[in-house]
Amino acid sequence: MTDITFLKDKLRQKQIILLDGATGTELEKRGVPMNSKAWSAEAILTHPEIVQAVHEDYIRAGVDIITVNSFSTARHMLLPAGLTGQFRKLNTEAVKLAIRARDRAATSPVAIAGSIAPTTFCSDATKCYPPLDEAFSWYVEQAELLAESGVDILIIEMIEDIEQGSLAVQAACSTGLPVWLGFSCRRNEAGDIMLWECGHTLEEGAEAISRIGGSAAFIMHTEVSDTTEAFTILKTCWQGTLGVYAHSGRFVMPSWQFNGIISPKEYGLEAGGWIKMGARIIGGCCGIGPAHINELKKRYCP
Repeated sequence: MTDITFLKDKLRQKQIILLDGATGTELEKRGVPMNSKAWSAEAILTHPEIVQAVHEDYIRAGVDIITVNSFSTARHMLLPAGLTGQFRKLNTEAVKLAIRARDRAATSPVAIAGSIAPTTFCSDATKCYPPLDEAFSWYVEQAELLAESGVDILIIEMIEDIEQGSLAVQAACSTGLPVWLGFSCRRNEAGDIMLWECGHTLEEGAEAISRIGGSAAFIMHTEVSDTTEAFTILKTCWQGTLGVYAHSGRFVMPSWQFNGIISPKEYGLEAGGWIKMGARIIGGCCGIGPAHINELKKRYCP
């Protein structure tokens, strides 16, 4: 575990904290096959050198934080792929790869964030999630394992509904590590900004989940074109540190579609607007790679 006082110092000095970009889609871009049920989870064992290389490239791009490839290593993600027997190994190895990348490439402090995702790739989510009490224990198990393995922060990524999002946040907060909340949004048929599952508005979700805990909140895995409005809403119901890491492209399981990906320069310009609105932590999600992050570094993190 690293001393992450430098992140607090940056915030106190009104500097931008630079988060990394996508891991899963960057692995795919580099030729790593995605599992049709558990997406990038298997890459930890089948292509560890490429996972580590992705982390290293983000570090060389200038990030303050790299995110462990644990987005799809929760039990409810591994279950449909028949990989639950690899749960412990996948999570611990994912953290080890991030630590090795930092040891090899970092020339200044870099924090490591563990990703926990209260989402699923199942077409019928009820077949992947266990009853709520058991689901909570699964989130606790992953949160504790990531913490024991050496992450500095836990990010709950792609909060798309209140029920599962609340369980994941509560579990992460029980570790005592800083917990960051990543709300994923899209528009419903009426054009309203909703949590990804469209069962609740972003405002409803943020207000309900923020009561549980967390020290920063983000709009993440949201189309660039929808992010500014979503961020405006988030600002009204979150008083702490704010951030953004949007995506570009679209997902057709198990592959990300890279057609029409926003350029690094365009993404940098969009990020400038979010920073002016109050975002203090900036990075990228699916489709956003090291070149985009390096553009952010040059523009906003001298």
